[in-house]
Amino acid sequence: MKIGELSKQTGVSRDTIRFYEGKEMLTNITRPFEWNDYKDYSEENVKRIQIIKYLQRFSFKLKEIKELLDQKDANPNKCIDKSKIFRSKLQIIEKEIDELKKTRDALLEIIND
Repeated sequence: MKIGELSKQTGVSRDTIRFYEGKEMLTNITRPFEWNDYKDYSEENVKRIQIIKYLQRFSFKLKEIKELLDQKDANPNKCIDKSKIFRSKLQIIEKEIDELKKTRDALLEIIND
């Protein structure tokens, strides 16, 4: 499929698709014709973009997502322990929340003095 169709199916812009491609997060992209710059994106890229968007909703950074996709590519038959990954992310988020609460409390103390 062409980039416009991939954009339509995933709800992300063409620029975002190109960005993901530049970060090597998309695979199986071919150039079926040598005489033009058209690229052909596989159905697999629809799934990869859906995974990227899904993980971004849970505050995963693109670098983290890329590492997970690379892991999956290196061992396609091995199941990734999603529970462990999400638990780890939860711990990071809880630590950030604690730090933000401390910052808030410090600011409130300054304001109320």
